[in-house]
Amino acid sequence: MPSRTFFNLPEPKRRLILDLAIEEFAAHDFPQASISRIVARAGIAKGSFYQYFADKSDLYLYLLQMAADEKRIFLQSERPPETHSAFFDTLRWLFRAGMHFEFSNPQLAQVAFRAVYGHAPVPAAVDVLRGRPELFFRPLVVQAQADGEIDPDIDPDLVAFMLNAIMTQLGDFLLSRLALSPDALLADGSLPFDQPNFWTLIEDLLRILERGLLPPQHSLR
Repeated sequence: MPSRTFFNLPEPKRRLILDLAIEEFAAHDFPQASISRIVARAGIAKGSFYQYFADKSDLYLYLLQMAADEKRIFLQSERPPETHSAFFDTLRWLFRAGMHFEFSNPQLAQVAFRAVYGHAPVPAAVDVLRGRPELFFRPLVVQAQADGEIDPDIDPDLVAFMLNAIMTQLGDFLLSRLALSPDALLADGSLPFDQPNFWTLIEDLLRILERGLLPPQHSLR
């Protein structure tokens, strides 16, 4: 976590340091990312950096927390569709809105992508990106149970955990299924979400979730 000294910096200087750090970690995996390059480009002494952050890991985890927080804020600020099938349409919307965030913030997304698929020896990195399912998914599940869209006898915490686990691990599955190399994607900075097969797999996943989570009295469509 940054020190109070960092937060006391003028906003333009704070933003410059973070923007340069994002560029550095978007272009390099954690071991190859260089604090020396960041401070040289920012025009600050290396000693000053260690007044702001404890070490490279401290900065790295802060950037990953930024990525997770900004994505959550983005999703919470957008409005999901108002339809008769709110819960499952909302899940479909979440996938697409999440992809929109990735396209709108390519460097920040790349930092998170490298944390998962690169060679980052920071055990807490994936935990930061995984987030807390009880804060995001659980309210959606509870509302869906109240609306009769999900079996009310299912533990909402379990459903929230399951959805969070799926979204956390889905990228790895999709890359493998679509025969996409993480190393190649990291090298050219591209993301796979413009491929039609990607969305076909997403629809298949949602169909499985919907049929498996419907209350017993509902017939399959």
